[in-house]
Amino acid sequence: MSRALRDKGGNQLVIIELDDNLAVPGSITNGANALNCGLIFESQVDIDAKTEKFKAEDGKTYGQDEEFEGRTSGVLMETSKLIADYLAFGTRGKLHLEIKYEGIKGGKHQEVFKVADVTPQMHFKTPGGTKAMKYESVSIVQPQPVVISSANITAIEAALGVSIRTTGPVTIPAEQEHVIVETEL
Repeated sequence: MSRALRDKGGNQLVIIELDDNLAVPGSITNGANALNCGLIFESQVDIDAKTEKFKAEDGKTYGQDEEFEGRTSGVLMETSKLIADYLAFGTRGKLHLEIKYEGIKGGKHQEVFKVADVTPQMHFKTPGGTKAMKYESVSIVQPQPVVISSANITAIEAALGVSIRTTGPVTIPAEQEHVIVETEL
């Protein structure tokens, strides 16, 4: 039971610009078309449902409709020029592959992969700068599966200096906000 209960995150978030075909670029450069977001103060990954109930005059509900929105939000601890510039300017009008390491959950490494529209923004604050740089993105659901190959994962690791626990390939299913991949310890 104790292996299933963890309150610490994975402290890793990377984003990689996708081309018009939702493919990882052949050449990945931190700060140019990708970003290792550095240390994370706190973060969360959500899928929220907005429901609309269809009630008649008699007060009874005869149906409901749902809309779903996947989001990632957090506070980055690092405020380097590279991070600030990429989040403020490099994300505008582009879709990204977002890979968020959630840490160990249920006795396994857990990573979330999604196609994301990152909110362009930056926040500097003094004092308290390690709790000021906001990160936000929304999931962009695709009509077809999006596949990240093992070679893509290896290239991302090499370019951004990170360790991705799964070796891939990873498939984000069609009509789904993200996919959670679990890897043995």
